[in-house]
Amino acid sequence: MQHRENPFQPIYDICNRGDSKQKLASLPDFPRYIDVELTNSCNFHCLMCPSGTLTMKRKKGVMKEDLFDKLIHEIEPYKTPIRLIRWGEPMLHPKLIDFIKKLKSIGSLAHINTNGSLLNERVIDELLDIPLDSIKFSFQGVDRKSYSEMRNIDFFDELMEIVKLFYVKRGERAKPFIHISTTITYETAEQVKSFRERIEDSVDLVSIGRTVLEHIDVSEVRLGKDETEMLKHLKEQETVVKKHPECPEVFDKLSINWDGTVSACCADYDNMMLVGDLKTNSLQEIWRSKSMTHYRTMLADMRHDELAICRTCYDYHGLQTPGLQNIN
Repeated sequence: MQHRENPFQPIYDICNRGDSKQKLASLPDFPRYIDVELTNSCNFHCLMCPSGTLTMKRKKGVMKEDLFDKLIHEIEPYKTPIRLIRWGEPMLHPKLIDFIKKLKSIGSLAHINTNGSLLNERVIDELLDIPLDSIKFSFQGVDRKSYSEMRNIDFFDELMEIVKLFYVKRGERAKPFIHISTTITYETAEQVKSFRERIEDSVDLVSIGRTVLEHIDVSEVRLGKDETEMLKHLKEQETVVKKHPECPEVFDKLSINWDGTVSACCADYDNMMLVGDLKTNSLQEIWRSKSMTHYRTMLADMRHDELAICRTCYDYHGLQTPGLQNIN
């Protein structure tokens, strides 16, 4: 069975061309793609995530259908690709399948990130029949032990089987593109190699980076004693090379929360970089707003350390600087 090409890759290739100053001088008329948060709730309690550690302060909720329909109306002229990701598990949304069908009906590419725990054969068949364009399974670590430590649940082997089932059921279909992504702290090159060998024949792409834990304040987490001690232990072993990337966000995309508020940054989990609200502003207005211009100007000058979200943003997958994180 041949592996597929990522339908989003041509977009990512365009977004990765040039440095921030070049991008500032040649902004697209509309976002090249948009991240949409269907919910900021999750059924996992991962230690590297502000949702899992209960440090996220904003209200929990799910996107209403009329708000999603407004999004559809605004992106339809552009056929803007949509990634259903951000700070929750999208498969918790009761309208997920319907929303993906709406995106496909207007000719947009549709992608989801998932922890995989809510997938079963029925849901897999529904996603395949639409068809969904791409799916990323979020792992953590590279084996059962390292996954369980960070994800705070013993689900590594089960997730492996779900990914393999998805791949087998896709069969000879062209879509979706199947991607798995993980990050590591202390794991060795041998462990990384073993992980790749175990799964690479059942996916189209394996991405491995370094886990960033600097944004998690242990004093603010609401976890049990054992979980807190594990988080402290993992933070001590954080190995990410702390190099700020050329910003991959503000020049090419927007991030929409479940309630319609819009952020300049996908990493903004507590509304620190809001630039508008889909309920009251058009995406075109938000895209060309003074707030977006402000953030673009700052990040074109690599002034990451002046922004709370950006100061802990690192090139953790080496996407901007190949080989930086010394994974492969």
